Amino acid sequence: MLEAAGKGDNIVGDVTSRQLTAAADPTLPYKGAHFKGRELVVQEIVQKLTKDPNPSRVIIIVGIPGMGKTQVAIHVSHLLKEEHKKAVVFIEEKQKLTEICSEILREINPLAPRLSESHDMVAIAKRRLKELQEKKVIVLDSVEGIQQQGEEFDDFLRYVETYAPLVQLIITTREYVGFRSSNTCNVRLDRLDSESSAKLLQDLVPNCEARHIKELGNLCGGIPLVLVNCAGLLEEGFSPENLVARLKENPIPLFKTNAEDVYNSLRQFLVNISENIKANLVRLSVFPSAFSVEDMKALFGDVFEPEAVKNTMIRRSLLRRIDDEKLVLHPLVREFLKAERKLLKMDVVGEKAQHKFNQHYLELLETSSKQFVSKEWSQNAISTFRTEKANILEVFKNFLQEGGDKKEAESCIDVANSTKVLDFLAKVLSPPSECVELYERCCHIAEASNDTRRLADSLTALGFLRLCKEAHRGVSPDTVEKFQRAYEIRQKFPKEQQHCETHAHTISKLGLCYALQGEVGKGLKLIQEAIDLRKELGVPLYVAAGYCDLGNAHRRSGDHKQAIRIWQTETLPVYKDVLGDHPWTTSVLRYIGSSYRCLAESESVDSGMADVAEMYSKEALELRIKLLGEHQDTARSHVDLSDIFYIKKEFKSAMKQLEKAIKIQKEVLGEEHKTTKETKKKLTEIQLMEQ
Repeated sequence: MLEAAGKGDNIVGDVTSRQLTAAADPTLPYKGAHFKGRELVVQEIVQKLTKDPNPSRVIIIVGIPGMGKTQVAIHVSHLLKEEHKKAVVFIEEKQKLTEICSEILREINPLAPRLSESHDMVAIAKRRLKELQEKKVIVLDSVEGIQQQGEEFDDFLRYVETYAPLVQLIITTREYVGFRSSNTCNVRLDRLDSESSAKLLQDLVPNCEARHIKELGNLCGGIPLVLVNCAGLLEEGFSPENLVARLKENPIPLFKTNAEDVYNSLRQFLVNISENIKANLVRLSVFPSAFSVEDMKALFGDVFEPEAVKNTMIRRSLLRRIDDEKLVLHPLVREFLKAERKLLKMDVVGEKAQHKFNQHYLELLETSSKQFVSKEWSQNAISTFRTEKANILEVFKNFLQEGGDKKEAESCIDVANSTKVLDFLAKVLSPPSECVELYERCCHIAEASNDTRRLADSLTALGFLRLCKEAHRGVSPDTVEKFQRAYEIRQKFPKEQQHCETHAHTISKLGLCYALQGEVGKGLKLIQEAIDLRKELGVPLYVAAGYCDLGNAHRRSGDHKQAIRIWQTETLPVYKDVLGDHPWTTSVLRYIGSSYRCLAESESVDSGMADVAEMYSKEALELRIKLLGEHQDTARSHVDLSDIFYIKKEFKSAMKQLEKAIKIQKEVLGEEHKTTKETKKKLTEIQLMEQ
């Protein structure tokens, strides 16, 4: 799989010719023994070169360093020679076109006297190829250096394709050639898929556990050269856990120290490209994953420039399309560009691009958060966040990193802790652990700088997220401590600083925590205090949110009828009027359905309470599927509906809902998560009953 294969004995560290199969013909380079994931590409190229009539005349194999272009060409060469009896000439990497032509002349006529450098090698090679009397396939490996020297190489290809009918060319390069014709075919090598990456690693390190093989395969980005180097590190004694952690954190220092072939290939590739293309690559490296031309406009002054940059990058195989709109840099190229800006002399370009990126997506988050609490735009806000989640989280990572700019970190914390952004992220950011980690970082920074206001806000936010994680049905001592500490800090603020939604939110959620841990009277008093403050602030939506907490407190005390009355009269009408179909509306519907289920359990299934519970729970589920898709809240609604079907003794329907919940929970939370295991246990119990 290695691009270096055939260029010397030592391929990657201690990976030597023991990993190569003997060449069937000594005139061709060795074939790599561990060749995975490129078999179909090899067959495709062979078919194009051997089809009758009208075989392809020029095959151009394109890809970034380490993709295995050379090995693909070598495998094609062996197949052509062994199975199709074609004469194949393999010219390894040369620095000049004249050197290629000199090598061609030696190969097609080994007995001819050698020509001196004073001869026009290119003209002589053209003439000899034109006069050939037998068919030949000529492989020109790694020609990207020659391509950069001018148009002479394109002219050479054009001449051979036009005037040398018995010659077929196979070219490997890192960028597309300028010459095009109907007899030319471009074959782009993309990353190996997950299955092929895993098979290659398993072949190289057979004793490595399957779970580590799968994760390492994904982290290596499907680049064969990187996969083989990682296999070498494992053989040298690296633990799989350590290697996974290093690759996740930042792979470039790891390769620089322990896998020089990977680092040097990337360095040589990126250092030698033109300054303009290099600058644009560094700009685009601020995107953590896929991006569109529209996204690129945030980084460029001219709104028309991104389209031109995109076309140039695709033509040179530096960007890859993943659909009609989205483009992506290879992750390892991106990480190198970010880590080695100074080496590339592009640190100023990178800093400016990152600043523009941060400001653009922070503003997008604030705009989406405002849209979220509206009837007309809430679904658009959710959709925008799903599309831009990786970019938004990257902004927080940039601002909140160790040793970052203090003012930028403070600005970011203020945005994260603002009421609308917190409410938005708490509902749409999944899995919930990602949201918790973000706000834990905010708390750490605020506490380290003795910033009491930001610490109080961050503690409230963190406590709220932990409550959401438990769906406002339970509370841990750590969650209570977060709200209690935030409340105590805020009580010391001047009265005018307490007259705000953040203060009301802190009081209300602390009250709910008290109620959930059994101190209902104390909790109800604090929640009512928060409702009164919210009425003074004059925002009906947040007054209704306070009543939602009040209903949950009554529900915890067992007074389900009072809880339902509050939700139905004080919360649900306001949410439907202001928000319409909205995740907050679904939460209230779920609460009402849950309390009706509890009433059905305590009274009688025949009372009709179970049917009402089913009605509300189904409405909540349908809205969550529509608004949130595969989300932990959607899974909760499936479990709720299962509980109601269980009460009604409709066990098959109950099992069906649990199966749907488990599928989502595996995807969002993981198979070993406590909630996933609890749902599986419920399903097993019903299955045993059915048996």
